[in-house]
Amino acid sequence: MIGIFRHNNPFALILLLVLAYVSLFLKHEIILPFSDIKHTLLLTNLMKWLGPIEAQNMLITKIFKYLLLITEAFYINKIARDNKLLEKSTYVVAMTFLLICFLIPFKISLFILLINALILIAVDSFIKMYKKNNPFNNIILSGFIISITSSLTNNYLIFYCWLTIALLVIRPTSLREWTVLNIGFILPYYFLMSILYLFDQFSLDAIIQFKMPILSMPELSTIASLKLILLVLLPILGLTAGSSQINKMILQNRKAYIIIFALFLAAVLITMVNLNQLSEYAYLMLLPASILFAPFFQAFRKDFIPNLVLIVLIALSYIR
Repeated sequence: MIGIFRHNNPFALILLLVLAYVSLFLKHEIILPFSDIKHTLLLTNLMKWLGPIEAQNMLITKIFKYLLLITEAFYINKIARDNKLLEKSTYVVAMTFLLICFLIPFKISLFILLINALILIAVDSFIKMYKKNNPFNNIILSGFIISITSSLTNNYLIFYCWLTIALLVIRPTSLREWTVLNIGFILPYYFLMSILYLFDQFSLDAIIQFKMPILSMPELSTIASLKLILLVLLPILGLTAGSSQINKMILQNRKAYIIIFALFLAAVLITMVNLNQLSEYAYLMLLPASILFAPFFQAFRKDFIPNLVLIVLIALSYIR
C-alpha cells in the first residue's frame, strides 16, 4: 500500500482525496465542552463571521473545508518535494498529513485550517530564504504572518520564539535580519493599534489577552488519550527511523528539519498550556508532525513494517 505513495503512482492522488474525505467527514469525533474565555478584538470579530458558518454546517462550508484541507496536504507535499526533504519525490508527506489529521480525535474547524495555512506559508518562506542573498522580503513575510496569528490568539506569541530560532538556524547571526523580522512582526499590531486609536476605541485588552496556563487535562477516553500520545510520539519515531537519511542530506535540508522540529516543540508547548482548548490546539501539531513522521515510511528496504504501521494507524483513527 505504501508503495503507491512512494513511487508517484497516479492512483495515489485518488487515495489522497479519499483519505481527506474520511479524515474530515467520516472519523468518530470527540467534542469537548466549550471553554468560555475572552478573546482579542480580531478573533472576536472573526468568530462572529466564522461561528455561524460552522454552526450551519452547510454543504458549501463542507466543500470549502475539504478543498482547504486537501490544498494544505498538497502544499506541504510540494514544500517537501521542492526542498528534497525526502530521498524520493513522492506523495508520502501529503499522506502522513491526512493520516495524522485522521488520527486526531477532534473535529477540525475552519479557523484552525486557516491558521495552519498561514503557518505553512511562513515555513515555506523560511526554508526558501536559505539560498537568497537578500531574503528580507521572506523575513518580513514570515514575521508578518506569524504576527497575524498571534494577534488573533495571543497564545501563539510562543511562535515568536520559533521565528527567532528559525532565523538563527537558517541564516548566519545578523542583527539587521533579526531587526527586519521584528519589523514584520510589529506591523500588524501597529496597524491594529492605529485603527483603534483613530476610531477612539484603543484598548490593550482588545489587542492582547494574557491568560494563565491551564494544565488540567479534560476527560478523555483511553483511545482518545492513546491517539494524542501517538500524535506526540510519531514525529520522534519518524526522526529516529529516518536519522540516517537526514544526516546524508545537504545542509539546507538538515536545517529545514531543525526548524520544523522547533515548530513542533512550540506547538506542543502551546497545547500543553491550553489543555482546556485541546480540541483546537492539538491541530497545531499537524503540520510539523506530518513532515517529521514522513521519513519513517522511507526508512525500510521492505514495505512490510510501513504498511503494517499505516494500516494500524488508519484502524486506530476510526476506533471511537
